[in-house]
Order: sequence, then structure tokens, then C-alpha cells
Amino acid sequence: MKSNPSPSSSRLGAKLSSSFVIVCVALTAFAAAAADTKKPAARELPALFSTLEKTDAVTEGATSPTRILYVFFDANCWYCHLTWKALQAYEKAGLQVRWVPVAYQKESSTGRAAAIMQARDRVAAMRENETGYRAESYDGGIAPVKASKALEAQLEASFELMDRFGVSGTPGLVWRDEKGKVRVRIGMPGLSQLPAISGLPAQKTDDPELKAFR
Repeated sequence: MKSNPSPSSSRLGAKLSSSFVIVCVALTAFAAAAADTKKPAARELPALFSTLEKTDAVTEGATSPTRILYVFFDANCWYCHLTWKALQAYEKAGLQVRWVPVAYQKESSTGRAAAIMQARDRVAAMRENETGYRAESYDGGIAPVKASKALEAQLEASFELMDRFGVSGTPGLVWRDEKGKVRVRIGMPGLSQLPAISGLPAQKTDDPELKAFR
């Protein structure tokens, strides 16, 4: 499974250096903690989903969507970046994606979430972060800014909600399928899984960064 560090390690994750080596070591160290995340009972999911629907997010894609997909993301998360790239074609085809920010991977995660969520044009800010993503250091492309107290509280609440969904790392995908059942997936999905997640036909992508996920 392609996923990033556990929410239970968020306090430690905030202290990580931006160096590639230290991040890689941290990913290994946090793997065991991810196993401690409790999976919610199926009966709890509808109520959690209702809370998620009221959560502030970056809304991309179709205005009259065939399906709405929620994605918990950290602005420094490599696999979130790849998920963003993989979903662009589906957004054009009728999917709406609501990107719910959390901040736990690096000290700059809160500042980058703030740069996106406090922007006049959140979609443009999100695109700036992803198109400028620096894979060599695991850094989003947007310059961090100071987060408001309200946003800090929101990020913490979203982080706790992600944990309640049993999501042990970003990206965390949540959606209702064609039967209305709440579905949860942790990590970057394979490209072949995107039609089932989006409710749309497979969309072509030639991005070389996504080659490993075909």
C-alpha cells in the first residue's frame, strides 16, 4: 500500500527536517504506529460522512458532478501530489474532488495549508502547490504563510476526523459508491481503480510520474 505516516505520529512528524534522508527514516519509524489506528464500525460511517460533508475544503472539478470524492491531504505529501495528478482527468470528466487539508508531515505543512486555504482562489493555490511540488525534498510548491487561529483549529479537527475514519496516512479517500455506501481508502490508488472510485470511465493519462501506478 502506498501511504504516508500515521496520524498518531503527527506531533513527532511536525519536528521532522525537510531532508530526504530524515523523511525516509521517519516513514519507516512511523509504519508501526499506523497499525494502531482503529477502523470505525460500518454503522458509524454515515455520521462521519455527514461531518465530512460540512468540513471546509478546496473544491475542484465539476460543478454538477457525477460523484463527489473527499481526499484528506497534506500539502507536503508526495502521494497526495500523485493522487492530485491522477484525478485531474477525472475532474474534467465529471468528478468533483474536495481536498480536506491536514498538517502533520513537516513544520511547513501548516503554513502551506494556510497558503492554500486562506487564498482568494483556493483552486489556483492548490494548483501552484502541486505543479511546483519538489519530489527531491518532499515539499509542496507554494510558499508557507502564517495560519489563522481559526484555520489551526480547523486543521486539528480535520486531522481528528481523518483518524476517526480509520485513515492512517495521507492521502485518505472517502466517497459514497453507486449504492450510497461510504467507502474509505488509504493511500494512492492504482490507476485501474480510479473508475470504480470516481464512477466514471477510465481516463487516459500519460504522466510519467504515474507510470508505476498503472
